[in-house]
Amino acid sequence: MKKFFGFILALLCIALGICAVNYETDFFRNIGEYIPALEEKHPELTDGISRLSSDLSGLIHQIPTPAELKAIISGGELPIDPSDVAVNAYIKNSPMLAFCPVENISMRVTDSRTLEIFGVVSSGDRAWLVVCFNTPDGETVSQETIETNSSYEFYKELDIPETQSHTLSIDVYSGSQPYGNFISWVYNYVTIEDFYGAWQIQPSPVLGSNVEMYERDKSINDALESTLSIQSEYENMKSAAEQITQGHITDYDRAMAIHDWVASYLYYDNDALASEETAPYAAADVMNSRKAVCLGYATLYATLCRAIGIPCNVVSGYALGVGGGDKSWTDGNIASEEQNHAWNEVYADGRWVIVDTTWDSQNKYENGEFIDGNGVSRLYFDANIDFFSANHKILEYSLRR
Repeated sequence: MKKFFGFILALLCIALGICAVNYETDFFRNIGEYIPALEEKHPELTDGISRLSSDLSGLIHQIPTPAELKAIISGGELPIDPSDVAVNAYIKNSPMLAFCPVENISMRVTDSRTLEIFGVVSSGDRAWLVVCFNTPDGETVSQETIETNSSYEFYKELDIPETQSHTLSIDVYSGSQPYGNFISWVYNYVTIEDFYGAWQIQPSPVLGSNVEMYERDKSINDALESTLSIQSEYENMKSAAEQITQGHITDYDRAMAIHDWVASYLYYDNDALASEETAPYAAADVMNSRKAVCLGYATLYATLCRAIGIPCNVVSGYALGVGGGDKSWTDGNIASEEQNHAWNEVYADGRWVIVDTTWDSQNKYENGEFIDGNGVSRLYFDANIDFFSANHKILEYSLRR
């Protein structure tokens, strides 16, 4: 009996040793590079070992450290090593809805009754803009047309229309011609209010809490980890990320390239949303199926960024309009801790860049069919938190998915 227990103990020690080696080194993760003959003769075996190693590393990463356990028990936050904190920057008082340099739109009230609107579009497909002023009940009280110049830039001052309503929403549509079909660009995003005879852009009621969450210290190392769903150590993820970002130099440009690819490659799975089953969200499953809901979009984006060394977090929160939900902020949803949406923050350009690939994707999977949308939007790439807060509330940075 003693020999039997001794044998079991020896096996456990060997298993723990393998786990330790696996977690601290990349031997099993890249076993094909260390043993080329095995890779040549048994590629499926080496691929299986590599995947198992990555999954094991992710599983080990799920186990809280003693310091994390202490923080959980005490109800406090785990302090981050100052050397591991990414420098953050909140760009204040900007009229830009998003800071993407190749496609953006800005709005500001320049005096009590004039709205200034300007920016740039990425192609002739959006060479014409239609700006609508709408009352809260959906009535359009004024509509203006804007033509971009030869560089696809636009600028126009618009008179805010006379109306009995004290609030107006501003919707913007774009198209390739001054007539015909237009697609929405900015919809249910910007509201102006009449404040004692002077119009001003209405701030979001969740902006303050969003800024507080956004400006918290965040670990660079945590934002680079491979986990059970953010499978950034898989070789196919690394090769895909390298191919997607080929020719792009800066992390910001590479993050944008990955955003564009994810938003065009994936299809929002309305069938899964309508069912009671949880849609797959692990990056490998999402990559293979090309279908996902928001968490799948976010995990794949984080995986591809982390695979090439760009720190990226998955952010969970509440978004207006998801699944036909609330269309505006109320005392109830402002105070609620309910989560119904996920997006990302990627560290590039010396700051955390807000990215929502789900809302920039126009594709959908519905009734068993893949339906292509009208290209990719960049309204939610490098979104300005002032305007992002109009329909998103940050609740959690998911470190262990």
